[in-house]
Amino acid sequence: MFIKRALRSVVIFTLIAAFVSTAGFTQTRKHDFSLSYGGASIDQLADIFTDVLTIVITLGTFSKTDMKYTGVPFLTYHYSRNSKFGFGFAVGGYQSTGILNILDTVVGDFKETNYIGALELDYHWVMKKGFQLYSGAGLGVRIRKGTYHDLDSTDTVSKALPTFHVNLLGFRIGRNVGLFGELGAGYKGIFCGGLNAQF
Repeated sequence: MFIKRALRSVVIFTLIAAFVSTAGFTQTRKHDFSLSYGGASIDQLADIFTDVLTIVITLGTFSKTDMKYTGVPFLTYHYSRNSKFGFGFAVGGYQSTGILNILDTVVGDFKETNYIGALELDYHWVMKKGFQLYSGAGLGVRIRKGTYHDLDSTDTVSKALPTFHVNLLGFRIGRNVGLFGELGAGYKGIFCGGLNAQF
């Protein structure tokens, strides 16, 4: 289900980007749309290091093991008045699953869905017609909704957590529609890349 929605988003984004690129817009950047996919986000790493010890819910105190994470897809929009500075928002999320234990005994499992919304800004160091270099940062909130099953009961818990992202260096290749890659730390992952449309 999660992969179907992500694939549908890619198809819709590609169709919009193809239409925009043939509409004769100039090369300056005013509206900037991105669809990205990343991995090893700071939120996932924080979950691993904090929840490996214990997670306390109304069912009791458990440890998490065998945790598996999806990648981190994001849809981002930035607006720029001068092509160099941009400001906008990003929405995305990921899922995690695993086993619940009490004293090394398996007692159940869990599934957590994380939704992320953030405000972002960026600065483009190099703004050539076919190549761009940029950096950026974002600050937002992560809503984690977890469903936890033990032997005979289920508990659902939602929690709001702060999150951030720092894009140390990103590059973009292409004109109105292009490919990009980013190296950073935060909610989008250490590495992320995808499609971008500017008009």
